[in-house]
Amino acid sequence: MEAQRKSPGFWVAVQPSIVRLYKVAGLVALTAILIGLLGFLVVNIFYFFDHSWIRPVVLSPTAKEVVEASTQLEDARLRANQLSTQKVEIEAQLSEIDRTVATDDKILGELSNVDAKKSPDLWVTVEHTKLDKENEVGKRAPLKSRLDGLAPQIKAQDDLVQKLGASPYLRAINHNVVLAFVPYTNDHVKLGTKLYSCAWGLVLCSRVGKVTATIDGEAQNTHPHDDSIQRGTMVEIELTNKAAEGESVLFAGGKPLWLF
Repeated sequence: MEAQRKSPGFWVAVQPSIVRLYKVAGLVALTAILIGLLGFLVVNIFYFFDHSWIRPVVLSPTAKEVVEASTQLEDARLRANQLSTQKVEIEAQLSEIDRTVATDDKILGELSNVDAKKSPDLWVTVEHTKLDKENEVGKRAPLKSRLDGLAPQIKAQDDLVQKLGASPYLRAINHNVVLAFVPYTNDHVKLGTKLYSCAWGLVLCSRVGKVTATIDGEAQNTHPHDDSIQRGTMVEIELTNKAAEGESVLFAGGKPLWLF
């Protein structure tokens, strides 16, 4: 009976502590909601006004872009070989024409004084040689024109082979290469631009690398915040922190919130 009389007093004593715990829990929950809301607003406002983000892309030997680049290079080399073969064949034909004309000139020189009435067979030979020479000379002009037209094609194809051969996509045939997608809205990225990675959203950021090369051509990727499709270009980057390869977003030029 004495324990029962003490029980109500116990609950009366601890009731203020329970109320305080509820208040603290409510305050913590409200603070967490406010912090989450503030973070949501900050991130949305940041990505609305700031376009310094880029998205790292790790290329492996089996990546679609690597296979396509390898195929393009092989096609360009094949076309370059075909043009070189055409050039050799035309030059050989021109050399043959020159030899034939020289032989005809020699024959005509030896038979220059032939009298058709006295030597009809030799006269026929002279006329046939003259006709043969004219035919050979007539072949030279179109062949020379084709040869002249091949020169710029061969140069352009050699330049294309050299350009494709220097592509970072081809370097990924032997080992992984890290590139980054840069949206058109981020127009200040250039060679040497510093790159930053953030450990928590837009804060706790540190430098992780730089841009080392630009790549011609348009590319597409998704926005890191709203997943919308973005158009832009690709750049090659060098990362000092390998873990940054797996980040969904990096920032070019500086920390997104400057001091953090």
